[in-house]
Order: sequence, then C-alpha cells, then structure tokens
Amino acid sequence: MACYDDKGSYDYKEVNEIEVDSLGKSHSVIFKKDTLKITPLLKFTEDSLSLDRYAYEWLVVPSTSTEELTREVIGTERNLEYFVELEPATYTLYLKVRDKVTGLLWMNYTSLVVRTATSLGWLVIGEDAEGFVNLDMVAMAGDTIVLYNQLSNNGLPRLKDPKSVVYTGRVRMSSYAPHERLWIATGERSYHVNPSTFEGDLSSTFEPLVYSYFELPEQLNPVYMITKAAGGGMMNSSRTVVCEEGHVFHISSFLSSSEYADPINRTTVSPNVLFKAYPYIFASLGYASGGILYDTDNNQFLRYTSYSTTCSSLSDKADDAFPWVQPEGRTLVYGENTMDTEGGGYGNSFALMKDAGTNGYYIYKFKAAGQKVAGYEVNKSLATDIDKAELFAFASNRSILLYVVGKTLHAYDYKRGYEKKYSVELEDEITMVKFDIFSGYGDYNDLYVATYNSTTRGTLQKYVLGTDQNTFELKPDEKCKWNGLVKVKDIDWKNGTLHIQRIETRAFTQDTSTAKKKSYINNQRLLSI
Repeated sequence: MACYDDKGSYDYKEVNEIEVDSLGKSHSVIFKKDTLKITPLLKFTEDSLSLDRYAYEWLVVPSTSTEELTREVIGTERNLEYFVELEPATYTLYLKVRDKVTGLLWMNYTSLVVRTATSLGWLVIGEDAEGFVNLDMVAMAGDTIVLYNQLSNNGLPRLKDPKSVVYTGRVRMSSYAPHERLWIATGERSYHVNPSTFEGDLSSTFEPLVYSYFELPEQLNPVYMITKAAGGGMMNSSRTVVCEEGHVFHISSFLSSSEYADPINRTTVSPNVLFKAYPYIFASLGYASGGILYDTDNNQFLRYTSYSTTCSSLSDKADDAFPWVQPEGRTLVYGENTMDTEGGGYGNSFALMKDAGTNGYYIYKFKAAGQKVAGYEVNKSLATDIDKAELFAFASNRSILLYVVGKTLHAYDYKRGYEKKYSVELEDEITMVKFDIFSGYGDYNDLYVATYNSTTRGTLQKYVLGTDQNTFELKPDEKCKWNGLVKVKDIDWKNGTLHIQRIETRAFTQDTSTAKKKSYINNQRLLSI
C-alpha cells in the first residue's frame, strides 16, 4: 500500500476576529432635537491592526419593513454622532465593521426608537387666560417640558366650555394607524386634531365617520370613548363613542369596517326608538368587547356586546346588591371604570347614584359584562357635603370615593362596617381629580389633582395614594408638579410610539471572499443587510 504525497499549497492563517460590543440594548431619541452618540467597543482576537484597515457603516432599518429602499446609512465613522432626522418610528440600528483587506464583515445591532417631543406625556385641556379652550402638554419623550397653548392658531375656531381630551391609544399594528386620533371635546364642538402637531381643520369632525339610516342631529360631538387598554394605552381594535347629544356608536373591529353605522342607543325591544345615553361608557379596561350604557330617558343600565346593533335589558332579582332598573327618582350622578379587580377580570366599574326623594346616595359596583359585584348606601352623616360635590373619583386599590367641594378633597371609605371620611384642605380651588389608569406607571395609586388661582394659573400635581386600609395618606410627588397651565378640566395619557422591542445584541462574522479563512459566527445565524 503506497502513501499519497499531497504537494498542494495550503497557507492557513489565523483571522483577526472582531467582537463588536457596547451598542446598548435600546436607544430612545427625539426627532430633530437629540443627537445620537454611540461609542462601540471593538475587541480583537489578535493584535489590533491599524484602524484605517476597517470600514464602518451605521445602518438603520424600520422594524416594520424589509424593503431595501427603507434602509438608511446614518454614519460611516467608528463612533456614531448623528443629529436625529429619521422619521419617528421604531428601528433596528446595525453597526457593520468590514476588513478592507480580507473582506470579512462583523456586525452588531440594537433597538432605536425615534419619538416626537409630543409622543409621550400628559395632555391637559382646560380654559386659557382668555377663557377659551386650550391644550397644554406635559411632554415626557425626553426631558420633561411643558408645551403651552397648543390649540392657538392650529386651524380651528376658538371654542369655549372644555369637556374632555381623548387620545385613542398607541397603535399595536400598522393597520390601526389610520385610526389614531386626538379628540378635543367642548360644549360648542368636538374636533380631532393631528396627534403630533395638534393642527386641525373644520372638516375634522365626527359626522363624516358615520353612515346611518337614522335621522341624526347635524352635529355629533364625541365626549367620551372606549379606545384603549389600561397599563400602557394600547389601542383596541374595537371602539365605542358616546356623543354629547346622547348617541352612541360602535365598531367591533377596524379590520372589517372603518365607518360607524347606526347608533346603538336603542333597545332590542324598541330598535327604532333612540334613547339619550349618559355621556359615559362602562367597559372593561382590558380588551373591551362590549359594555354598559345608562339610558337617561328610562333610568336603566343596558348591555351591548362587541357585535351588537342594539342594547339589551339586564335582569334584576329581589335580593340583588342593587337594581339595573332604577326606582323612581334615582338617577346616575357619576360613573367610572377602574382597575378594582374584586371578582377577577380587567377591573370593575362604579356608578354613584342619587335618590331625589330621600336625597340619599348609593354606590354600585359591577362588571361591564353585566355581573353585579356589590352595592353600598352612602352614610351621609359621614360623607358630609357630598351633595355639593361635582368632581368625583373612585380608587382602584382602596374602597375609597373621592369628592371635591371647593378647596377640600374628601375621601369616603364606603366599605361596609368600616366607613370613614377623611378630608384634605388644599391652598387653591380644585378643578380636577383623576387616577392614572393608562400610563402603565405605578400600581394605579397615582392620583392627579389640578388646582387653579389667578397668579400661578393652573397647577397639576401628582400624589400617591397610600395602601394602608386603616388611614388615608396622599403623598405628593414634587418631581411631578407643573404650573402655569390652563384651568384644568381633563387630562389623558399619550404614548404614540410603538413598543420598544427588547433586542439582545449579537455579533456576526461573514466571509465575503472566496479565499479559505478560519472564522466563526458565535453560533448565531447571519443577517442579510
């Protein structure tokens, strides 16, 4: 047996591999305001060669796109220093390091979110110094700043009597993007405006969105909507809208229709008769698949489902905690959806009722699917001056009803057998109280209180409600206090940027030549960039 003498020429050399590191897991920057600076760490397996030997490319790719034309180079130096002019969106940011001699390519990537200054924060509606409706924003996309009088010269007429501000929620998928809106509701007219610039025009009303066979008023002015989920404000695929005129409209899914059909403020028994609905919708703060309306003509609660075109009656039994159909003289004073989870689910709803005959007050606690949870009669000997109150708020984690009279914030613990009343005197008139349900920060114990005086004008202050069931404590967060605002009527949370994807940084090596080289890929697959 003879041996074969292989006389081929093989010159194996160790490749100077590079590990690209220190890009960070994610970056969040403000459009046309921030400069993105990243200093990567390059680790060599052999001695470091001349850095002139390497070419660098910082490449961004929109997270929602794979098209070649959407890719953009924002830097060609080792260290990135880029004034942000990318359109607001979520991107993947790549650093490519190429050995110009061998052709080898190494990569690493991270997440980049570009926001507008107005993409994140509190929308604040109220009266400006001249008594007109205006909008301020406590913008938190970068450093917290206050943007004042955002409705001035925005293309809309000057309006009076602020009612509410409604941001429809963060878009969860690109097909929902056309339905992102910011509604300004007033006693004179409701308009939707650009969610980023706050610009609007006279055609930005609700009527063009409705296609109905019913004879409806010339104007339909939304004042409240079920549009988004608690804990982050993600937009639902369904939407329910109640108008100041008492009409309610519902879309089960934007994927099937983008127009509102006939109003649902009518019953299955009398489908051709429209009742006037209370300007609030009782619904789950998770995914709202239906809800409960209050019929002010007949003083009753009615249920609708995700695909309903009418409302149906809710049944009462003699031993129930409270009635759906109200006894004569009892009417709805205030309603609120919370994250109170007694009985499970995505939060309970509350209704505060007043009996005209006895001047008594009652609290109804229920699920928006139509299940009664509990009923309470308010102890008026403890809850003094509740008949003078116009501002209310129900806590999610305490059996507490807040109500306001002038400068005094009252807290009534309605838990049966443990009823108590606490009072806190503030320096100025209280114009709004509202728990934070939608931002996703805290544990639903954050309470925002707005006050007003002629010198400092409107003030918005965050408090944290204590969880000790035996006392009442409101701890002010001095970092969350803003002055010089409108006379605050309502606030809403805005988070208009898609969720930052958690991307683990990985390093890649790619052989771009035909020569034989010893290299590695760190057990990761190559990306096509």
